[in-house]
Amino acid sequence: MKNLTPLAQTYLDRFDAARRSLPGHASPAVTALRESGLARFKALDFPGRKVEEWRFTNLSPLTKGIEAMEAPATSLPVAEFKTPHVMTFINGRFSHANSALGELPKGLTLTSFASELDAGNSTLLESDAEDSRAVVALNTAFMEDGFVLTAAENTTLDTSILIRFVSLDGTADNARHMRNIIRLGKNATVTLLEEHAGADGHAYFANPVTDIALEEGARLNHYKFQAESNTAFHLATTDCEVPAGAHYENFSLSTGARLSRNEITTRITGDKALSSLNGAYLIRGHQHCDTTTITRHLVPENESKQVYKGILDDDAQGVFQGKIQIVPDAQKVSGDQLSRALLLSDRASVAVKPELEIHADDVKCSHGASSGELDEDALFYLQSRGIDGKTARKMLIDAFLADVLDEITDEAVRSFFAAITARWMEEV
Repeated sequence: MKNLTPLAQTYLDRFDAARRSLPGHASPAVTALRESGLARFKALDFPGRKVEEWRFTNLSPLTKGIEAMEAPATSLPVAEFKTPHVMTFINGRFSHANSALGELPKGLTLTSFASELDAGNSTLLESDAEDSRAVVALNTAFMEDGFVLTAAENTTLDTSILIRFVSLDGTADNARHMRNIIRLGKNATVTLLEEHAGADGHAYFANPVTDIALEEGARLNHYKFQAESNTAFHLATTDCEVPAGAHYENFSLSTGARLSRNEITTRITGDKALSSLNGAYLIRGHQHCDTTTITRHLVPENESKQVYKGILDDDAQGVFQGKIQIVPDAQKVSGDQLSRALLLSDRASVAVKPELEIHADDVKCSHGASSGELDEDALFYLQSRGIDGKTARKMLIDAFLADVLDEITDEAVRSFFAAITARWMEEV
C-alpha cells in the first residue's frame, strides 16, 4: 500500500464525514464525481519534486499539514476595485450579503457553483473524470463553491465583474476548494477580475480550479489579483479552450501567499484564435511564487503570446515554467514567450524553464528568459542628475514593470494593478 503524505491521508480519512456537508451530497451523480476524484487523488498524492512539472516547487511545508488556527475574527475589507457587479465568497462559501451583482445584461448569468451542485447539475464537470492532476482530483472530491458564469451568443458586458475570494480568521476551517466554470457563447465579450485575499497570519490552503470554454469569436478578459495571507498556500489551476476567432486574455498579479502556484493551460483549437497569457509577481521575505503555463496549438493559423515579469527581494524564490506545443500540421502558427526577473537581493533566486515543442515546420516561435539586478550604471546616471537613491531605484523598477502592465487591455484593471504595484514598491 502506498504511503501517502500526512495531509493527503487526512483528506482520505475525513472524506466520508465531510461529503455529507458538501453541496450536492443528495445527488448520486455528484457523489460519484466526488468519489472518482478521491480515488484519483489517492493514487496520485500531492506531487513531489520528482514530478518534473513540480521539481522547482517543494510542497512539503503544505503536505506535512496545516495546523488549524482560530484567531479573533477580522472584518471583510472593502473592495478597492469599483464595479457594479461584485460576487463575494468568504471562507469558501458564497456570501449574498456581501455581494452586489447589479443588473446583468440579458443572456449573461452568474450563479453560485454550490447551488448548481445542490440542483444535481454534474454535467458542468463532464471533462473532469479523466483529469490526472492531483490538485484537480482533490478539488473534485472536496469542491464546495465557486462561480458559474455563462454568456449567450453576442452578449457583451461593458463593465467588469469582480469575484472576491476572501479568507478571514476566526474559523478553524483552513481549506478552500473552489470550482469556477466560465462558458462564453459565440461572439460574447466579458471582463472578469478575480481577487484572492486573506488576513495575514491566518494559515490556510486555497485550491481553486477554473474551467473555461469559449465559443467561436468570443473574448474573455480574465484578470487575477492574488494577495493571500502571508502564511497561506495557494495552488490555482486554470484551463481554457480557445476556438476559431476567439481571444483569451489572462493577466495574473501575485503579491501574497507563503507559497503560490498559478498553472494555466490553453488549448487553441481554431484559426485566427489568440491566447495571451501575461503576469507579474512581486514577492519578498521567504515567499515562493510559481507560474506554470502550457499552450497547445492544435490547428493551423493561430497565435499565442506570453510575457511574465517578477521582482524578488530578500530570500524570495520565483519559478517560471512555460511550454508551447505545436502539433504536426499546425502550420502558420505564431508563439512568443518571454520571462524576466529583477532580483533586488543577492539572496533572492528564480528558476526558469522555457520550452518549445514544435512538430510543424512553417511556424514563427520565440522564447527568452533573463534575470539580473538593477542596472548600476542607470542608478548612477539618475543619482548624478540629483535624484536620491531610493527614488532612482523605484524609477527603474517602475520602468521594468511598465511594459508588462501595458499588456492589460482593460484600462480600469490596468490602473488598479498599477496602484497595487506602486504600494508594494513603497516598501522596497
